[in-house]
Amino acid sequence: MPAKRAWRKLVKKQQRKRRRQKYARQRDKEEALEQSIKEIDPEYQAWVQQQTELDEFQRLAAERLQQDEEEQWLRREALAQRQFQLDAAKHRQKEAELERLRAQQAKELEALQQEQRLRQEQKQRLAEEAAAEFEAMIKRMQEYMEDSGIRTPPAELRRVVETHPEERLCEFFTRTNCCRYGNACTFNHKRPMLAKILLIRHFFTHPLLQAEDTSTEYANADEHLELTDQDLRADYDEFFKDVVGEVEKFGKIINFRAVRNTLPHLRGHVFVEYAQERSALRAFINLQGRYYASKRLSVEFSNINTWRGAICGLSLTRKCPKGYTCGYLHLFRNPNNLFNGNLETYSTPSTARLRSNTPKSQTPSWNDIGKESRNWRWSESPEPEITF
Repeated sequence: MPAKRAWRKLVKKQQRKRRRQKYARQRDKEEALEQSIKEIDPEYQAWVQQQTELDEFQRLAAERLQQDEEEQWLRREALAQRQFQLDAAKHRQKEAELERLRAQQAKELEALQQEQRLRQEQKQRLAEEAAAEFEAMIKRMQEYMEDSGIRTPPAELRRVVETHPEERLCEFFTRTNCCRYGNACTFNHKRPMLAKILLIRHFFTHPLLQAEDTSTEYANADEHLELTDQDLRADYDEFFKDVVGEVEKFGKIINFRAVRNTLPHLRGHVFVEYAQERSALRAFINLQGRYYASKRLSVEFSNINTWRGAICGLSLTRKCPKGYTCGYLHLFRNPNNLFNGNLETYSTPSTARLRSNTPKSQTPSWNDIGKESRNWRWSESPEPEITF
């Protein structure tokens, strides 16, 4: 039975194949007949001709499009090549410029280093020259102080140091030897190398002199209940006694004037005028760099021409509207008016006529202060001793 089924299956397969071949031969025959009928038909011939022409047109159009695309690609390639060349040229130019800048910067750096090296060498040379000059000056000072036969100081000590020689003189510094701008002042400050007057800046310190520096947090504090003018007077008397005993060792004192102003550039300055420049020089050498009340002293010579030009005239009668914030000197009154010489008078016709009727102005002393000041003081708190 299985063999018979396989045989019948194979027979049916052959029959289907023969039928398909028959149908294919019949279809080909019909198509050939139909094609022969179309070929003799004029309309079909016209349509074939039209299709042929259309195919040729499409072929030519496709070739033309391909040619155009190829030409465009060539143009784009040429432009790209041109742009690449331009970019390469710019890159080379940029690299050359960077290389030139690097070389220039290296050259400038080398020149700057050379300039700094020369400046450093010049600075070192100037420092060595200044040190040598300072040593020579100290030696001349020592010779001048030790040899009393030398009546006139050496020429080196007669020099005047100027901050801005090309500018005009600072009026306040010329009158008072003090300027609120200090070394930053745009005008010229003249400082002598030797004079009879010594200026010790911020020598006398006291809380009442620092009223301008009071913090806003403590601006409303009752400070006047703790410190009074009597306290300031007592402290200044003690300071005066302590300092005068030391500065008198170097020579005769003509004037000892301490500044009462509260401005930062004036407060606590002390001017000591000696009778001789030799004494002032001796005091300068011995006091410079010493410590007083745990503070290092800064001593310099002063070239005040007249005390009357430096001192506020209204302060002598206590009528200055600015008070202790005045730009001119308000002085402490020394105990018993010691070392307070009379102020200079100008000999003008008007003053000559009135001189007999006008009393000479003297710097008031502490004894001129009334008794209306408060007498209480805070508890004593002595300054701790500092051992070195």
